[in-house]
Amino acid sequence: MGFYRYCVYFILLLLASCAVDTEQANFAVLGYSPSENTFFKTIDSLQQGEVDLADGSPTRGELFFAEKEGNYYGINEDNGQFSKYRYENNRLKFYGSIPFTDFTGWTPVASWYSWVSDHEMLIGSSRRGKQFMYALVDVKSMRVLKHGNLDIPLPSKGINYGGIMGRLVDNNLYLAYMLYKYEDKTAAAGDTIYLASIDYPSMRTRKITTDVRSTFPGGYNLFWQVSAVYENYLYFIAQPGGRLRFHPTDRPAVMRIKIGSDLIDPDYFFPLHNERGDEFYGLYDIGGGKAFTRAVDLSKVKEFSAYFAANTADYYLLDLKNRLKQKIDFPTGKLDFYPNFYRNGDQIFAAINDSSGNASIYSYGLKTGQIQKGLRIKGDVIMLNKLP
Repeated sequence: MGFYRYCVYFILLLLASCAVDTEQANFAVLGYSPSENTFFKTIDSLQQGEVDLADGSPTRGELFFAEKEGNYYGINEDNGQFSKYRYENNRLKFYGSIPFTDFTGWTPVASWYSWVSDHEMLIGSSRRGKQFMYALVDVKSMRVLKHGNLDIPLPSKGINYGGIMGRLVDNNLYLAYMLYKYEDKTAAAGDTIYLASIDYPSMRTRKITTDVRSTFPGGYNLFWQVSAVYENYLYFIAQPGGRLRFHPTDRPAVMRIKIGSDLIDPDYFFPLHNERGDEFYGLYDIGGGKAFTRAVDLSKVKEFSAYFAANTADYYLLDLKNRLKQKIDFPTGKLDFYPNFYRNGDQIFAAINDSSGNASIYSYGLKTGQIQKGLRIKGDVIMLNKLP
């Protein structure tokens, strides 16, 4: 009988140990360790504990900009390689890459991407502000299906495209930009927003219209989120801030386009400026017509490096439809442009990167307004995701 009980105990212990070995984590963090290498780290909870990104799986150093169903996508800035990683068996594994060698001069600067389907991604670049191009990528088979230049007038000599917003919605590709003297760092941002309305999949430009109520309609890097779709409107941020290119009179605002129209909505303008005169950066869609943006307190920017080295950025929650702005009392952190927000029901989780090179996860209750400090992370967080 004793031997029988021993056998049962041994089997139960073996099963228990197997369960522990195959248990899946709940969340994943992608970010930079203090050594500035990129790591992928799985975690069980966003609400407590402490982790070191350097204990995770290393990547090859790509600039990661998108995640979908456990797949992560990045671009190598040096050679333009488009890479895919996949979360499998509790690890991040390199899946493959595509050389963008056909796109001479391709760069993630002044670029954008948009999902066409669950396995197709449209990626665009302005080739450092000189020529708009696109590539349609099948991320399942990892091959380029189609690519080419867009038929948007080229900027004149000494002028670049800037502040790019690109978004595909219902076979309409909307590309907003401004024109400015890139080489002249003292020159102001252009005072006109250009909106190119482009048919998909023909990629032919229907019309180009203009708006002069603000400028710099978007961002300047591939991972920077600057738009949100809600109730048949495409919302985007115009951000004429000094970090990018200063404009003496224009103010930051959210603007919108009715899907199917070729115009920026003339009856909608959501100003973001406050009494302190903050600069506003990014529009991070958290669903339901809500979005986060980051605001920089210029009194803390004594020199250009302070934008990133010092804790200068506060956080605002925007109600896009009703044009309401609410400051969220997260701690002030470094300015970054990463999509490091995650929504779970009425809880919004935000990774606040600070000047120490570390980050903390804070949660905000949309219904309760309650803020809680959670997981502490050694390293800067690029992405925060729920695992499949």
